[in-house]
Amino acid sequence: MSKQQLTILYGWGIKILVFVIPFLSIWIAKSMFFPYITGRNFGFRILVELALVLWVGLVFLDKKFLPRRNWIFWAVIAFVAVVGIADFFGVNAYKSFWSNYERMEGFLTISHMAVYFLILTSVFRSKREWMTYFNLFVFAGFLVGVYGIFQKLGLREAIQGGENRIDGTIGNPTYLAAYLTLIIALTSVLFFNAKKYWLKILYALLIAFDFLIIYFSATRGAALSFMVAIPLFLVLYFWFFKNDEREILHRKIAMWVLIAMAVSTVGFILVKNQPFVQDNAVLSRFANISFGEKTVRSRFMIWGISWQGFLERPILGWGQENYLQVFAKYYNPGLYDQEPWFDRSHDIIFDWLINAGILGLLAYLSMFVALFYAILRTLKTKFIDAKECLILLVIPIAYFIQNIFVFDNYNTYVLFFTILAYVGSQYANSGEEKETEQRDASADVFRSTIAVISALIIGGSMIYFWNIRPIAQSQGIINSLMATTDAQDPVGATLKSFQDTLSYNTFGNSEVLEQLGRVSSLLVNQSNISPQSKAQFIAFAVAELEKSLAKFPNDIRGHLFAGDVYQGAQSLNAGYFLKARAHFK
Repeated sequence: MSKQQLTILYGWGIKILVFVIPFLSIWIAKSMFFPYITGRNFGFRILVELALVLWVGLVFLDKKFLPRRNWIFWAVIAFVAVVGIADFFGVNAYKSFWSNYERMEGFLTISHMAVYFLILTSVFRSKREWMTYFNLFVFAGFLVGVYGIFQKLGLREAIQGGENRIDGTIGNPTYLAAYLTLIIALTSVLFFNAKKYWLKILYALLIAFDFLIIYFSATRGAALSFMVAIPLFLVLYFWFFKNDEREILHRKIAMWVLIAMAVSTVGFILVKNQPFVQDNAVLSRFANISFGEKTVRSRFMIWGISWQGFLERPILGWGQENYLQVFAKYYNPGLYDQEPWFDRSHDIIFDWLINAGILGLLAYLSMFVALFYAILRTLKTKFIDAKECLILLVIPIAYFIQNIFVFDNYNTYVLFFTILAYVGSQYANSGEEKETEQRDASADVFRSTIAVISALIIGGSMIYFWNIRPIAQSQGIINSLMATTDAQDPVGATLKSFQDTLSYNTFGNSEVLEQLGRVSSLLVNQSNISPQSKAQFIAFAVAELEKSLAKFPNDIRGHLFAGDVYQGAQSLNAGYFLKARAHFK
């Protein structure tokens, strides 16, 4: 195969893999534990790892596919480096690297996002390729919204939204709003790049549809972010096009939109206590925002806990996924009426102060600074349309404002790093493309083939140990819970299933043990199960819990589950009382 053919093959292979990524947000992996989180994260990691194998081959074929270095590139590299150091020196480096099924973040996700960013900036070299990719994200976002409409009509259940709020296929109303905020950004970019009038109408309708879905999610953080972002966009629009006679009509429309927003905001404040507002499930959430409201009050208390944790480890923080240590150490009893555990600060600033200290927060913010710098530079070179630049300036601000009240997840991370890659690639394109040196084509093909084979061996091992085994363990948790309803021998079937699930020995062990602890506590109270079967099951459960706690002695939840199991099984073994007390202490 010639060098040119191999380049095309690798390039298209990477693009096909990457083109699947936008649709992962639609996938609800019902066979896995935490179905809204695990499937799409494992899918993303596998796709990126396979794309990395082909990218290595591409780089060995032609050096022009090396990452284009600019301010955004260095900001992403700095962010990953600082977070990696913070995780390594954190209170639990293992958890910081792997995370868990409930979050699927940690350094593993951060590093995969960085690789995704590098691949995009290297392989997507034309505006047309980027617009095609954005269209895929927008279409996927539309499907997520359609699922939300089904929830609003009662045809699908909103898992966390309840009766009044939709969560789409994202699984959480707040996450849904954050995801659609960035989808609106991509749709707006497509709108300003569209040449045909009917396309502009289509994108405008899609933006309106996304705003409707955000409204049905009843997410107050998103509403606040757009109350800042939309006026900011309109003001910047006035300033950028103040002397452009072709934009007179558009400036008038922008002025009326600003006036309408101001009037509607004042009007809503005046009527917020009226029955038609208070009786509306969505409007009442916006009308009843106050510092004394339960959710708002809890946010301030959690931020107070986070501040104390930051002061204890201010430079590099505690490492990712270790917020529970901070929450337990500085717990505020005023949170008695909230969830029993918080594993996040629910504020992006405090999250990174806890995860990686002041250095981590600065590294995170540097990506926004580099993004704005690159946008302004491309605006000067006119490589990106001015209106598109305004969108790219404003949407990250809306995204950041919303993150003051929540935190990132796969669905927002992948969109944010996509925007970073797009602006970074356009910024690189606005300069002169450096010519690559002429080399022996046959030698390049040989080196590339060897590199791909080597990368495939390493990548295959990573896929198996980092993804396939944890996926199987995640499915094993579901199977173990289903085994409790076995008609023949529920105790024996459940015990065997948990033993098999733990044998995978991945980062999912912690969640396997939590479910094992829960099931153990339930079995003890079953009158139709013999004491011998109970004793055998409890002995296995406490042995596995103790084994894990010996490895991670600061696992607060692990101690709680172990104490619960021992306390519930006192009737089977009198010595369990003292063991329960030791763990509770």
